[in-house]
Amino acid sequence: MAKSQPINYIRVAEVLTELGMITQETAQSVIADFGDLAHSEMKPGHEIASSLEDFGVAVSIHADDVDFADQHYEWLLGEAAALTGGKVTVDNYRFHKEDPDDEDAGRGTLYFECNGKELSFLIEQESNDYLDMTAAQAAIEALSPDDDPRSFRCADCGPDTLGHDDVMVWATAEQREGLFQHLGITFKEPW
Repeated sequence: MAKSQPINYIRVAEVLTELGMITQETAQSVIADFGDLAHSEMKPGHEIASSLEDFGVAVSIHADDVDFADQHYEWLLGEAAALTGGKVTVDNYRFHKEDPDDEDAGRGTLYFECNGKELSFLIEQESNDYLDMTAAQAAIEALSPDDDPRSFRCADCGPDTLGHDDVMVWATAEQREGLFQHLGITFKEPW
């Protein structure tokens, strides 16, 4: 039985280049930035999926403390929109807290415009220190434009991901299939 090729940053760069997700220049730049670490084998699941952010084809929804989630959503949506190369704009962000007098309260409604269309998402997080991961995933998925075959999908890193960031990948259906075939990355169904 043939041993499968180890997955490291060099292999991820090769796959992303072959799938047309990044340029050769981007691949070389990321590998150079990681130096000798680019040769280190990665663990399947979250470690491989999260490496896609370093190549500029994914954004992570932080599971850890973000201090002020009501403000962090705006940054997160901006980071995701930037991956689209200008196809998506996010404007007029606002967050209406359920209890505006409680700085630590996290519940409320997130509003923003995506390419001029107003969207809203109910935020069910108890504390303003943490993101509502489900709402954040749905909001990023909503950034997927109708006139582009690429869309945002959340990588499914398996059952042992409690406390890990969610990784939202910007790719076509064919590219997601390639990521599965070559890197073992699977994807959750969209919200």
